[in-house]
Amino acid sequence: MSHNNLRYIFSGRFDTDYLQELYDNDLDTIMDIFESSVTAITAEVGHAVHHYHNGDLDSLRRVFHKIKPLFGYVGLPSLQEYVHDVESKCAHVNSVEQITSDYERIIGIVSDTVNVLTQELARMKMYSNLKVS
Repeated sequence: MSHNNLRYIFSGRFDTDYLQELYDNDLDTIMDIFESSVTAITAEVGHAVHHYHNGDLDSLRRVFHKIKPLFGYVGLPSLQEYVHDVESKCAHVNSVEQITSDYERIIGIVSDTVNVLTQELARMKMYSNLKVS
């Protein structure tokens, strides 16, 4: 069932107007995007940890490049910009040690964001189920 006429209000961390406009106010699509983004981000964070510990800057940069747009898709453009900045740093340093603080910060932020996305997805599903009833 499509929920094209719903006006779900996202929690404060998300840009409700942006998400509703981007996805034509289609809550089902938004839930699909959140769900696939959580899955992809979680998998890629595991790859990032592996590449960091192996000292593979180029592969680490590619992971950040892959997850960067996902934060835009879920209405978190400031996080998308930060991931872009760290991705750029990876291309301009000689070793992972030179980005350790950025790496640790971004892994923590991304892990927290996955939790926030999962909670928001649960809220959307609950809202969707209430509207169907």
